[in-house]
Amino acid sequence: MKIAIAVPRDGPLFEGHFPGRPLLPGIAELVLVAQALSPEGDAGDVSAIPFVRFRGLVLPGDLLEVEATPRDQDSLRFEARRAGEIVANGALAFGVPQAARPAAVAMAARAPRGAPPLAELVPHRPPMLFVERILGEAEDGTTCLGRIPAACALVTGGSTPAFVALEVAAQTAAVWEALRRSRETGTPAARTGYLVSLRDVVLHRRTVPADADLIASIRLEAMTPPLTTYAVDVSVDGELALTGTIGTYLSA
Repeated sequence: MKIAIAVPRDGPLFEGHFPGRPLLPGIAELVLVAQALSPEGDAGDVSAIPFVRFRGLVLPGDLLEVEATPRDQDSLRFEARRAGEIVANGALAFGVPQAARPAAVAMAARAPRGAPPLAELVPHRPPMLFVERILGEAEDGTTCLGRIPAACALVTGGSTPAFVALEVAAQTAAVWEALRRSRETGTPAARTGYLVSLRDVVLHRRTVPADADLIASIRLEAMTPPLTTYAVDVSVDGELALTGTIGTYLSA
């Protein structure tokens, strides 16, 4: 299967990511790929993400050529190229998500102390700013309250594919990284970070409502600057929405 995806030259997909330097969010790129590959053309059909690697930045006006091959009965392996260069590759499973269960997350419990405003910790701006408040800290992670605003271009009909909540986790990781730098240097130190990998993501629902309270927790697994890996979970309405592992790349 081969499909071409024309990335818009401007518009709402780029709002808030990032001011003065528009880049297609990795999670938005994955939504476009999932829509193109889903049997029903619905990114909400994604039930698991065995792995994805984002290998290059996608810019306004890029043309992506996506090639997919069967991986097993319910999943596809894909490569997305721009002018022959791989910008993303991975595997997506489609079907019914695993039944949701009561959230049994390991929330960071220490109350945040003297944290700078979020606008000083992450470069995202509305409507792509998903984190709203730090709920707790730990030496190896943090927990944030977030929401995906109805104004976000990834919301359709009042909801968005559940895996979009991975961006809440990625921004929570950015908050933790910036808090560490802030306390080491005494100065808020937001730096641009990129979501570069997903692994073993299990989804427990097809979609999450816009403007719903999302509780995202991240826990450090490995750090080899500029790359960092986290175990993540996101819950909504007291139930797990997803679990998995993300990798981030922090720019200089």
